[in-house]
Amino acid sequence: MTKKDFFRIVLRILGLYFLSMVVFNYLPSIVVFFHSLPFLSLILAIVVVSLFAYIFLLLILKPDPVIRIFKLDKGFDDDALSAKRIEFVNLLKIAIIATGLFLIISHLPTFLTHLLFLLKLVVKNRNEITDHVESALLTDYISWGIKILSLIVGYLMITNYSAIARFIIKKDSEKQTDK
Repeated sequence: MTKKDFFRIVLRILGLYFLSMVVFNYLPSIVVFFHSLPFLSLILAIVVVSLFAYIFLLLILKPDPVIRIFKLDKGFDDDALSAKRIEFVNLLKIAIIATGLFLIISHLPTFLTHLLFLLKLVVKNRNEITDHVESALLTDYISWGIKILSLIVGYLMITNYSAIARFIIKKDSEKQTDK
């Protein structure tokens, strides 16, 4: 199995996870906001669902552009992954990439959904917040910060996985020489 094949499998699994997150967690919350301004809600829901569908189809049907964009198959010593001779550094790189992808996949739908709600609230109220739920959504800075930080950290983990793995191995070797 090549590295590219492995990352195709991982991205497809993450695509299925993304689909389950969207269907069971985020689509029901979009439906809640349909009662006020139904036309605008419909347009925004179509845009968000289209974006979710695009991400899902990209992860499931066309994972190669994602592999190319994030350069997931670069930075390894060998093109083939063999279970007999998996080195610690390669396993560490794969774990870093998987963690970064998980951060992005788990927080991107929530971030996009909250962004949709924020846009709808701004358009609906013209900056006049009338409902307690609406004001809570706008002022939940901790939740917004966690989502944005998770997306940034996930992206940085994916794009810098080789340097992170070298850093961890360097720190581990320094600890072992100190003993």
